[in-house]
Amino acid sequence: MKKKLVRAAFVAGLLSATASMALIAAPVAAAEKAPSVSRGVGKPLSEAQKLAQQGDFQGALAKVKEAQAVSDRTPFDDYTINEFLAFVSISLKDFPTAMTAYEAMAASPAEPAEQKQGTRHNLVLLTYQAKDYAKTVKYGQELEAMGPITDRIAAPLAQAYYFTNDYKHAQELAQKSVDAAVAAGKRPDRGMLSVLLSSQAKQNDQAGAAKTLELLASNYGDPNDWGQLIDVALGTAGIQNADGLDLYRLREAAGSMREGDDYTVMATLALQLGYPAEAKAALQQGIDAGKLSLKGKVADQMNTARQGVTADEKTLPAFARDAAKQASGEYSAKLAETYYGYGRYADAEAAARQAIAKGKMKDTTQASMVLGMAQFRQNKFADAEQTFNGISGASAARMKAAHLWALYSKFKAQPTVAEAPAGQEAAPAGDTTGQ
Repeated sequence: MKKKLVRAAFVAGLLSATASMALIAAPVAAAEKAPSVSRGVGKPLSEAQKLAQQGDFQGALAKVKEAQAVSDRTPFDDYTINEFLAFVSISLKDFPTAMTAYEAMAASPAEPAEQKQGTRHNLVLLTYQAKDYAKTVKYGQELEAMGPITDRIAAPLAQAYYFTNDYKHAQELAQKSVDAAVAAGKRPDRGMLSVLLSSQAKQNDQAGAAKTLELLASNYGDPNDWGQLIDVALGTAGIQNADGLDLYRLREAAGSMREGDDYTVMATLALQLGYPAEAKAALQQGIDAGKLSLKGKVADQMNTARQGVTADEKTLPAFARDAAKQASGEYSAKLAETYYGYGRYADAEAAARQAIAKGKMKDTTQASMVLGMAQFRQNKFADAEQTFNGISGASAARMKAAHLWALYSKFKAQPTVAEAPAGQEAAPAGDTTGQ
């Protein structure tokens, strides 16, 4: 189904720009209005138009071949024959023949000025479809010289630059499209974001690539993109275990837990920080996903987590009472994260608010992180975004975690994101490695 959608969008793009559409509207008059078309050529082309108008494209093709067989043709004869051939070939989905015909039109001394843009528009699409990227660049540049180009042309042209290793021009064209969309308050084209990301990576522009990756993730929500963003954040200098756990919580929320190590690392962090229920849940998710087996290190971690949960269940009510009595928010903040690990998100929110209201904590921002995460888990995405954006004065790693959580909360608050248009699927995959 996806291939059919791609092909349908491609054909529609060609037919929307082909100059031959005008000929279909007025088959006989078109030939008669071209005085330089010889009589021998004009007759079979008029018949071809009538057949095409009736949907008989094979019959129209036969008439075009009759016109090709006429001797002593003028340059305008050949141009008009190729114009018909291009249109009929597109209708028959014979794109190689259509491309050859359009190239002959573009090279013809008889090409009318008003048809130059339409011809090159179609040549960009046809040559890109044929993976002749050097020609895509050639005709794209000719089209650019005639005036502003549309997004439909900019996308394959930027990709053609990329595939011909002209990363500078690929980035410039993609950046222009992305910036225009952002300035207009619109979602940037996914294909253009992919070209931009890959071009930046190829030129070792890591800061630019990270920014583009954020745009990709926050606009389209691909778990792989979120996973890459989290991986980058985990490399922040001075990161602490609490920040690491918050980032793994985001990884889990974004559906970016892909490898067995994702689950065991999250469990390790949770155990080290004293949240056995969360460690147990992470390990069980890994087992359920088929990424972990309950043996060896995993079995040891699970046993430790289960023992911790048993102890927690006995002391948690008393801990909650003690937290309420404390003058500072330290106990309440710890209680909030404990509740979070048990999936008691409403209780976690209440305890985090209690901690923030009391204050007097060594780490004043972690309680706000837990508050935002608890709100998120209750689908209070707008509230969560506001909470995360309100965090300030923390370490670089904490601020990075808060920023990513805010972005993801904003994404989740938006209506469901539809798939990128089928015609844009050929963009290079995001590449932040520079390889």
